[in-house]
Amino acid sequence: MKYEDSVIAEVRRNREALLAGFDGDAHRMNEHLMSQQSVMESAGVRYETAEERQARFAWNRQQQELEELRNC
Repeated sequence: MKYEDSVIAEVRRNREALLAGFDGDAHRMNEHLMSQQSVMESAGVRYETAEERQARFAWNRQQQELEELRNC
């Protein structure tokens, strides 16, 4: 029996519907989303900076290493 996650299923449906608006072209969709960034920011959306992203990745790596040490 296959496990169905309703949240994952909804995300996939939404992704397919969004891509359908761009004839399945993810590159074109991404260009559109990038072009809307300033509009979204003026509406209150906050985007993660490259520095914040790298810090988040470093923190996640550190947490994984600590977890591995605990499990030894």
